[in-house]
Amino acid sequence: MKARLKFGKDRTSKPIISSVILKTRAPINILRAEIDESSGEVLIEVPDEKAKKTVEAFKEMGVEVKVGGFIELLREKCIDCGHCITVCPVEAISAKKDLTVVIDPQKCINCGACVDCCPTRAIETSQ
Repeated sequence: MKARLKFGKDRTSKPIISSVILKTRAPINILRAEIDESSGEVLIEVPDEKAKKTVEAFKEMGVEVKVGGFIELLREKCIDCGHCITVCPVEAISAKKDLTVVIDPQKCINCGACVDCCPTRAIETSQ
């Protein structure tokens, strides 16, 4: 499971991730992080069997948690050019037999490469 964690100013000075690891014994993989003294956002990956307990632990510590839905393909703008397929580092984007572009949200690590390369701006990061 992948989840986006959002920290407020009152949380960035505390060792929240390490506390949750110790509490849940879940191996947490940090895929992306942007943290400063005023706020923070971290994209994590947790084994599915530890997901529920880990999400609950973060919420108990006052962290906003969002699971899944990190990027969205706007079908009305997509021209199925496939450029996003070539830049995706984890092969989360592919083409069906009819060459229609599809995104596998389970593989996506929210790196933003597809968002930046799309010539029609048909891929957006969801908030």
